[in-house]
Amino acid sequence: MGENNLVQTKTTYKQEKRMEMKKQKTQLRLSSMSKLVALLLIFTVALGGSSCKSKKKIAAEKAAIELANKIAQAKASLLDLLREDNPKTYEAKVAELKSIKDLQLRDAEVAQLIEKVEAKLAAEYQEIIRKKAEEQKRVETETIKMKKQAELDNINAHFISVAQSKNVAEANLRIQQALTYYASPEVPVLIIVSVYGDNKKDYDKPTTINNYLNYLKDSKIYDKQIESLLFDQNHKITEIELIKK
Repeated sequence: MGENNLVQTKTTYKQEKRMEMKKQKTQLRLSSMSKLVALLLIFTVALGGSSCKSKKKIAAEKAAIELANKIAQAKASLLDLLREDNPKTYEAKVAELKSIKDLQLRDAEVAQLIEKVEAKLAAEYQEIIRKKAEEQKRVETETIKMKKQAELDNINAHFISVAQSKNVAEANLRIQQALTYYASPEVPVLIIVSVYGDNKKDYDKPTTINNYLNYLKDSKIYDKQIESLLFDQNHKITEIELIKK
């Protein structure tokens, strides 16, 4: 019986030893796995940080390229605006310059080109103003000229109508109508015979508008044209110069 107890004791000891070894192995395995997981976490974090830095770098490079392209395009557009043979209208040039300035590019060369374009457009604007004023003056002069010519044509028409009247009654009526344009029936009519030298003139015997209209009634010939007219404050004719056609 004593031997049996000894054997049983040895067996129990071996089993406990075996269990303890298994426990140690398990703890060792768990420790190794924990270290491995920790290493994996460290690697993942490092890799993620590196990836984040890489993305930021790519984004920065992309932004730099885009900015460089904008600056290059702005310079090209500004140089084009400085061309003397640029076909764009003044308004289109102003709009293009504004769009470039709105980009707010911080580039020294772009800033210098903008100043040059602004100066050029300012000069163009002054030229536009000058041409507009010149055109307005031309139109006003042409309008006055046309108005004056219309007035001359109207007065000439009176002379023609008197000379071409079919009878005395009609001629007398035309004379009365014509006289309403003159300050009085005694307004002098100067008939130029010749012009010489520095616009010097020789005249026929002076007459009055009333006498001249009656002369046309009798002769039925009007072969003159109006050279000049003088008016009073009421725009009535005070003197008329005629010259042969």
